[in-house]
Amino acid sequence: MASFQLFFSPRSIESFESQIRPVSEDLVTLEARLLGRADDLEGGFDSAATHFTDIVGWDITTLGSENYQQWVDAAVNLRFAIDVNDMWADFVKEFWDKRDAMWDDWDEAVASKVSQVPSEYQGTVITAQSPTPDHWFDSDARKCRELYDELSGYLEGVKERERDNWDAHEENALEILGMLRGGPTSENVQKLIDGGYANMAYANLDPEKYLSMESDFELTPESAEEAASELAPYWSGDKPLDDRYHELMLVMSMIGTNARNAQNDGTELRDEEVDFLEAFYTQLEMEGGGPYTGVLSVPGWMEGDHMTGEEREHALGTLGDGLLALSDPELGGGYESLPESVRRAAEGPFLTMDPNEPVYALVTYTDDVGALTELLRHTDEDLQGGYTLSTNLTMSAGSYNYFWGSAGEEGYVMSEDVSVLADVGTRNEDANYYVLTGEQPSQAPETGPDYPDKFRQDAVQGLLTYEWHDQGEAASGLIDWISEGSLSEDEDVRNMAGEAASGFIGMVTTPEMQQALTDTGVDVGDSEDASFTEFNPALADRFADVFDSYLFSFAASEIYPSGGTDLLTGVTDYNPETRAFNIGVQERAAYMQYLMGDDDTAARVLNSAAAYERAEIELYLGTGDTYQTAPGAASLYSLIDLGLEMEVEDRTGDLESAQERKEQLYTFALAEGGDLAKKLPVVGAAINKGLDLGADAIVQQLVDTDIEITPKVPRNASEETRNIDQQAEFLNFVVSSESESILNGPDRAHLDVLEEYGALTYEDDGSVTIETDSTKWDVTDEPGGGRSEVADALHGALNSTQIDPSNREQNHGNYFYNEFSTPYENRYTLIQDVGRREEEK
Repeated sequence: MASFQLFFSPRSIESFESQIRPVSEDLVTLEARLLGRADDLEGGFDSAATHFTDIVGWDITTLGSENYQQWVDAAVNLRFAIDVNDMWADFVKEFWDKRDAMWDDWDEAVASKVSQVPSEYQGTVITAQSPTPDHWFDSDARKCRELYDELSGYLEGVKERERDNWDAHEENALEILGMLRGGPTSENVQKLIDGGYANMAYANLDPEKYLSMESDFELTPESAEEAASELAPYWSGDKPLDDRYHELMLVMSMIGTNARNAQNDGTELRDEEVDFLEAFYTQLEMEGGGPYTGVLSVPGWMEGDHMTGEEREHALGTLGDGLLALSDPELGGGYESLPESVRRAAEGPFLTMDPNEPVYALVTYTDDVGALTELLRHTDEDLQGGYTLSTNLTMSAGSYNYFWGSAGEEGYVMSEDVSVLADVGTRNEDANYYVLTGEQPSQAPETGPDYPDKFRQDAVQGLLTYEWHDQGEAASGLIDWISEGSLSEDEDVRNMAGEAASGFIGMVTTPEMQQALTDTGVDVGDSEDASFTEFNPALADRFADVFDSYLFSFAASEIYPSGGTDLLTGVTDYNPETRAFNIGVQERAAYMQYLMGDDDTAARVLNSAAAYERAEIELYLGTGDTYQTAPGAASLYSLIDLGLEMEVEDRTGDLESAQERKEQLYTFALAEGGDLAKKLPVVGAAINKGLDLGADAIVQQLVDTDIEITPKVPRNASEETRNIDQQAEFLNFVVSSESESILNGPDRAHLDVLEEYGALTYEDDGSVTIETDSTKWDVTDEPGGGRSEVADALHGALNSTQIDPSNREQNHGNYFYNEFSTPYENRYTLIQDVGRREEEK
């Protein structure tokens, strides 16, 4: 094996999370002893307003003020030490996680480059000087130089990441040191609250220091109104920020943290917290001038030099967190609890259908949505809005893009603002489910909006085809939850993801949507009318996630249902039993065209198809179930061929360049082959579940085997060429399989012939690898050029192999190859014939 004279050695630290976490546990035990509590200490004072005397297990009401305060100070310091220790543990974990990720990335990059070193230089050390090409045509040496230079460039990038990680850790360590030296000051407690390490605890332990709205503070509507009225002049610059301001903001921060924790735990806020929020924003609406300006006036108040950028962001983020919490019925709030100004801006001019409402002018909406995005931009990314608010944010973002697109940025709403609506709106999976399916999720906490299907489709089209400044990252939240949900152990979560996937695929693959998504009017490189995935690669990546998660549906869906003569069209409902659904072949081809629009995504798809084929053939070798396995891999490769042709034709109008692009993608796919093994558990589970063959052990054996899987390049070749490539690939599967059904492998004489013509390599460990791409063999088509000899050797090698699958009689390898290749070729050809829609042919 070759190696490169390049080294990466990231720095280490002496701190470990496993040593830090137990300290917090010991301190919690000490805290419980101090307070005389043996029950739920955390729940006792962390989640809501509570008096200190109610927290302590002993009667301390008779203590003198000095002793009482000492008790309070001890409790505060213990709590502070616990929270800071937890914060430090997370910082240390973050350092090691990033360090490990960098090392893994470096190892994968090296392995990828090593696999591409020409055979002549395998076993050598490639340096900055060696090998040096002797002449221009010394392509192998030049290839080594290119690989070295590429890896050297990658190394510089990894080293930069390592420096950033080290610097960030040093900054974190200094911050922790400063907090420990400074103790539980208001500023340090605020850092803990902002980081999610504390909420109401400090206000409950020492309200005189951390919460001085009243000497005997309670969360009430009255105190909320007072807080809103008091804060307004600070934000407008009429009063300078002081201790009182920070105390009031601490209250709001604590409730926001409580809301996030409650969402994570599936619990509600306390009634007094919800009532406090509603009264606070109702009063703030009045401070801002009423329902048409109201709360949306606040970001404008903060402009100027009376607040630093950090102070402004913190205030806006805290206010945004409160709005999200108040909008969530699962926390006890609801959409109607929000101020009218916020609801109006969230819906925008495109969703409002009330004829009694005044016309929402675009210029007014521009100001309103700018203020709303400022309130939402800095919210806690782990906090989501309620079902209705989230639906409206997503729908209004997509609708704005649909009606105005990039023209809307000329004096109106910018991509950076629209993306905030999409980012915050798509945090709520229930809302995403509705937008994609048109159905209210069964567990929806409130009766949400019911928009016409055309509204939803237009909004999704707008989200996908907009030329996002972040390449579609924010909008990708609409679907990025589906792939994770598809693997959930929770049946309800899994079914919800499957239903969303079928609705989503059905929506984006209609003839009208295919036209819109591939002819966007956006210029990218040589594409004057690019597909959306060319300029929104983040969306392309999430489309590929959905493809991988429901790979079985793309591979094994029916073409002519129930033996009829009419093509299956559209997408059927998700089947919880098989965890799959049927997709019409033309819909599959449309989806595949989207995946081919981005190079990295297309390479992923080639790898997925290779993993699927490997698992299918392994299954076939073990069971002999031909028609259950052969059409699946053929479907994927035929769809890839078709999708590439459609994409290249749309991009350049030149079908002759399709094969060149396939070769380029094949190179990309090879470079990413290290991730291929990770796909096998998912792919194998889909095959086992979908085919219901009870063959888990066979696929698991493949997953557990340290085996290389090489993606192949689909080619517009003759049937004869495809057959010989497929035969070589089948032989490669046989010689690399560890299936017990293979009684004996091919004889040495035929393998030696294959080696002679570059179609086989003997590895150092005694194994063999078949080159499955016949264009790389040392043969020509002329008589005596070697092609016929290789074909005869392949045939003979398979003839000398004996296979005994569980569901078939024992026979030679050629028999099983023919049994597999016939339905494979039939399915491949059928998809080529019927996969395009009529207007595309």
